Amino acid sequence: MNTNTARFEALDLKLSQEYSQIVLGMDEYYRKGTSSSTEVALDKEGLVPINLTYERPNSYGSWDEIFSDLESIRNKYVKIQSEIRRNYMQQQIGSLLTLAKWCSGKEIPFREKVRGFLYVNENPFSAAERNELHQRLNGLLSKRGLEGSLLEKVRKWEQSQNVPSQQIESVLKDLLLKGKERVVQKMFKEMEEVEVTPVVVYGVPYSAYCDYVGGKMYINGDLSYTYEALKHLVTHESFPGHTTHMRIREIGVQSGDIPLDAGLVITNTASSSVFEGIGDNGIQFIDWVTTIDDQIYQVFQEIKSISGINAAHMIHAEQKSDEEVGSFLREFGFGEENWIQSRLRFFKHSLRAPFIYSYWRGNEAVQEVYKKLPESLKPSFYEFLYKNMLSADTLKQFR
Repeated sequence: MNTNTARFEALDLKLSQEYSQIVLGMDEYYRKGTSSSTEVALDKEGLVPINLTYERPNSYGSWDEIFSDLESIRNKYVKIQSEIRRNYMQQQIGSLLTLAKWCSGKEIPFREKVRGFLYVNENPFSAAERNELHQRLNGLLSKRGLEGSLLEKVRKWEQSQNVPSQQIESVLKDLLLKGKERVVQKMFKEMEEVEVTPVVVYGVPYSAYCDYVGGKMYINGDLSYTYEALKHLVTHESFPGHTTHMRIREIGVQSGDIPLDAGLVITNTASSSVFEGIGDNGIQFIDWVTTIDDQIYQVFQEIKSISGINAAHMIHAEQKSDEEVGSFLREFGFGEENWIQSRLRFFKHSLRAPFIYSYWRGNEAVQEVYKKLPESLKPSFYEFLYKNMLSADTLKQFR
């Protein structure tokens, strides 16, 4: 297989139908046996937040039946020709097996869950790495002309770039339009007719959320935002992030050119990090880092993302208290109280806690490949990235 383009053999297309029916059955069985937590917005997603297929789920009466079917389909995928696709499906189904074992009641230590679900590095970031990020941010803020301690510079910058709450919706509408124009020009003309409506919501454990099926982008109205933060969220959630990614996959599934599993978004699996990594690198894909404020926010966002990994590790692997984690998010991530409380709610959701690793680990996996590409290879990379299901490892096999 030429990795620059997505080509799928008949056996793969056939197996993807069987695989999708297993996964949908697993999701259905999980939902029936799982009691709701206080986080309704996260609970309602189940194991499969998005299903763009018309496949009927398998009917299961036990987790053992699910284990058996997953093992069987994994063995069948060994026989397909594409090395990248074969490697991906071995990891993806492996992560589903680990997830199923955890769902069935097996105790799995947090670090093993991160590695077993996502197939990414489970280590938090060291103090030296975190200090280096603070130094980079400090240098950019000084270059911007801000003075004082790092925290004082951050607060001054946030104040200067703040978008008043009553203007958030209108600013998002403008950014969504501009982001889509760049995607159409630089990446996928298929996005020209796609519309996304911003909706302000309250009391949710996230900053923003892509409702692909509903054509909406939700934004947490309890938080404050700089213009650059809104720009990042637009590129992550919609153009060229999740909305774009899902639309390209949906077109391929509908035409039969892409295996059916591309019509599924599955929480906490080997595919998760690339899904989020596309979102976090989207602003680079459309050449939209155009000001020093954009550069500042790029580092600021890295800090926020990495703070999530460390905070989740502190809670679940180190048994730190909410107060200790809150102090860390305040000091390293420059978090304000509403953001800290929202983050804590996400980190403490039993299914979502390991998922927080997807953001930065996906960001670095996509970035590692993208930054080495000459301009001539970028269109081929976009085709590969958006039309293949990938893990952080198989992404690196692009040639």
